[in-house]
Amino acid sequence: MAYKMAYKVLALKYRPQTFKDVIGQQHVTTTLQNAIAANRVAHAILFTGPRGTGKTTTARIFAKAMNCEKGPVSEPCNKCTSCKEITSGNSADVFEIDGASNNQVDQIRDLRENVAYLPASSKYKIYIIDEVHMLSNAAFNALLKTLEEPPEHILFIFATTEPHKIPATILSRCQRHNLGRIPINEISENIKNLCDKEGYSISEKSANVIAAEADGSIRDSLSLTDRILSATSTNEINHNAILENLGLLDMSMLFEVSDAIIKTDGAKLIEIIDKVNDSGLDLKKFYSNLIKHFRNLIVIKICGKNTDSVDISDYERETADKTISKVSKSYLTWLLNSLLNEETMIKFSSHTKTAIEMVLLKLLQIRKGVDIDEIISKIDLLGTKLNTIKDKKKPDNSSSDNDVSISESAAAPAKTNPAPESVNESITTFPESRSQSLSESKSLSKPDKEKNWDEFLKLLEDKYPVIAALFKKGSLKNITDREVHVELNSYTPFEISRFEQKKGEINKLCKNYFGSAGKITILSEPDLKQEQPKDKSFAEKKQGAMNRPLVADTMRIFNGVVVDIK
Repeated sequence: MAYKMAYKVLALKYRPQTFKDVIGQQHVTTTLQNAIAANRVAHAILFTGPRGTGKTTTARIFAKAMNCEKGPVSEPCNKCTSCKEITSGNSADVFEIDGASNNQVDQIRDLRENVAYLPASSKYKIYIIDEVHMLSNAAFNALLKTLEEPPEHILFIFATTEPHKIPATILSRCQRHNLGRIPINEISENIKNLCDKEGYSISEKSANVIAAEADGSIRDSLSLTDRILSATSTNEINHNAILENLGLLDMSMLFEVSDAIIKTDGAKLIEIIDKVNDSGLDLKKFYSNLIKHFRNLIVIKICGKNTDSVDISDYERETADKTISKVSKSYLTWLLNSLLNEETMIKFSSHTKTAIEMVLLKLLQIRKGVDIDEIISKIDLLGTKLNTIKDKKKPDNSSSDNDVSISESAAAPAKTNPAPESVNESITTFPESRSQSLSESKSLSKPDKEKNWDEFLKLLEDKYPVIAALFKKGSLKNITDREVHVELNSYTPFEISRFEQKKGEINKLCKNYFGSAGKITILSEPDLKQEQPKDKSFAEKKQGAMNRPLVADTMRIFNGVVVDIK
C-alpha cells in the first residue's frame, strides 16, 4: 500500500508557475516574454547561472508558455491540459533529461532519432536537458547537427551551472541567458512572505541572516527556512534559535569586531573571539566572514552606501557607513590586506583561536593616519581658493612683469623644481658698479629706512606671511626713490616661488606704502652658494630619483626639490 507524503517542502510547494513569479531574474523572463510575443523564439536556449537561481524552473515555465492551448503566450494559463501535464511532469511532449545520468553518446543518438517524430498533442516537442555540461564529448558531437538544424516542431532548452565546460560549437548554436545571484533584500522579502503564508512570524533581521547564508540561491534559502520551521515549536521564530540551529554568525558581531579594531580596543576583541569560540561556530569560517566584512566596508567607503557592489541589507549598509565615517580608505585597505596575508596561516594553524587573536591584535598596531588623497584634495582646494582671490584682486600685469628684479632660477621652482644648488648659483649678484650707482641714488636716512621697513614688514605679514618671513631672514640694504633693495642670507625654493607668484601684489603694496619706490630688488652675495656635493654620482642619483613618478608628483604638489639621497 502506497502512502502519500503529507508535507511538501517549501521549494516544491512554492515553485514559480509563471514568469512573474520568478524572483530576481526579470532581465531573462522579460526577454523570453518579448520573444514569444514577437514570434522570435530560438530553437535552442541555454540557461546558465549559480545553483538555485531558477534555471530549470524558468525552462518549465517557458515550455508551458510555448505549448499552452492558448499559445504560444507570454504567460501560461496553468489551467489547460498541457500546462497541468508539464507542471506535474507527465507531458508526453516535454522531456526533462538529467545530463549527468544520460551523458553517453548512445542516449543522445536515441534522442536524435526521436526528434523526427511529431509531438503527440502539443505544438512543440521540447527537450529540457539539465546540467548539460555533463555530456561527454562524443554525446555533444552527436547532438551538433540536430541542434543546428532541428525540425520546426523541436525546441531544446539547456541548463547548466558550468557553461565553460560546454564546447564552443554547442554554445554558438544556442541563445544564452545568464541568471545571476539573487540580491539579499529580494530573498529576505520572499522568506517573510512565505513564513506569513505558513502561519509563522519572522523578523527582518532573522530573514536577512537566512538570506545571507543562502548566498544568492532562492532554493537554498527555502531549504534553510524549512529547517528553521521544523525546529520551531511556536509561531514566533526566535532570532537566536536561527543562529544556533544553522550555526551562523550574527552580523552585529562582525561590526563589533571592526568597531573594536578602529577604537584599538584589544580587550573587546579577545572577548568577541571567546564568544564566537564558545558558541561552537567554526572559527575559520568566522575569519572568512571577517574578510568579506572588511571588503564590504572598503567598497562602501569608496563607492558609497548605495552601491550595488555589496550584497547586504539596508540596515547593514547604514551601520557600515557610520562605522567607517571617521577612517580613511588607505587605513581600511591596510586592515584588509593584513587579514588576507594571514589567511593561509589561519587555515593551516592547529591553534586557530590563538592565531586569530594574534592577527586581530596585530591590526591594532596599524595607525589610522591621514589619507594622502585627502591631503592632496585639501591642497588642491587651497590652491583653487588662492587663485580665486588672485583673480578678484586683478593685479597690474605690466607692473608684475617688469618691476621685480629676481634671478631666472628663483622663478624656476614653480615650473621646473631645480636642485637647491642651481637656485643659489643663479640668483643675480650685482656688480660693484651697479652697487655704487644705487648708493648714489636719492635715499632716505638710515633710521627712517629701518623704521619704515619694519612697519612695511608688519603690513606684509598680515597678507603674505611666507614672503614676510623670507624678508625677515635677510636684511634691508637701501631704499631709494625707485627701489627697495633686500639682501637674502638664506631662502628655500618654495619661498622664492611664492615671491614670484605674488610679485605683482607685493610691488603694488610697496608702491602704496613707500610712494615712488615701487619695486623690490633681491640682492645675493657670492658666498651664499651652497657647497657642491662631494659624491660624483649624486647628479646621476638625483636624476634617477626625479624620474620616479612618485617623487615627481611629490615635488610638483609640494613645490619641493631633491636635497639629498640616502
